[in-house]
Amino acid sequence: MPSHSSSAALAGLPVTFDRAIPPDWTDYNGHMNELHYMEAAARANDRFMEMIGADAAYVAAGRSYFTAENHVCYLREMHGGERLQVTTQVLVGEGKKMLLFHRVLNAAGETCATVESMQLHVDLATRKTCPPDDAVAERLGAWAAAHSALPRPEQAGRGIGAPR
Repeated sequence: MPSHSSSAALAGLPVTFDRAIPPDWTDYNGHMNELHYMEAAARANDRFMEMIGADAAYVAAGRSYFTAENHVCYLREMHGGERLQVTTQVLVGEGKKMLLFHRVLNAAGETCATVESMQLHVDLATRKTCPPDDAVAERLGAWAAAHSALPRPEQAGRGIGAPR
């Protein structure tokens, strides 16, 4: 399994996106705009796919993961210029399904938002779901097994308006 950055090592989660919030990611209040929480999560999805071998070469060979559903929960404000990191926890990684739970953290390590992202593995020729190649399935399974010992995130599976 790949090594983790020091800020995520304590939780055992890989950092899948890291950057300072640029001014054009902010709204009229100086807060990071909701669009860019999804952008950060989408980039974290892409990085995690690379980590399990579902990279550009895999896509060129005709297989990929497609996003089926996302759920974003905003917990704290983030402002332009702040550094953000996204960590990724695998909640489900078997068969055609990959359910990722991203935490958007500020420089203090506080969770400012969460994004739960359901991905389905797809054959690009037929546009239908199918099992991933063995090597990708093995890598995803290893992450899922490692993360199965972690507590289930409080926000996981939470619907809009559900009590916190």
